[in-house]
Amino acid sequence: MSNIMHVLEQMGSDASLQNEDAIQNILTSTELESEITQAIANKDVISLARQLDVCPDIVCIIHAPDDDEKEEEKEDDDEDSTEESNQIIIGF
Repeated sequence: MSNIMHVLEQMGSDASLQNEDAIQNILTSTELESEITQAIANKDVISLARQLDVCPDIVCIIHAPDDDEKEEEKEDDDEDSTEESNQIIIGF
């Protein structure tokens, strides 16, 4: 897995690897699985993502407190200091 990430990183950062001959040269010089090599050579993003088990579903939810909770917190803040009850939930 680290080899494929290194190859993709190199392809993205090196402008000389933007033509088909250069791509074929780097793919033959690395020890990647043949299916991955074919997917890169054919520019088949869907096949490559399936082989690498890429998970595109990233969810971010911000839960703000209700107005009632704010009033209760203000009363509690008068007695002692408390942290806000905002929650940030990030799922992968």
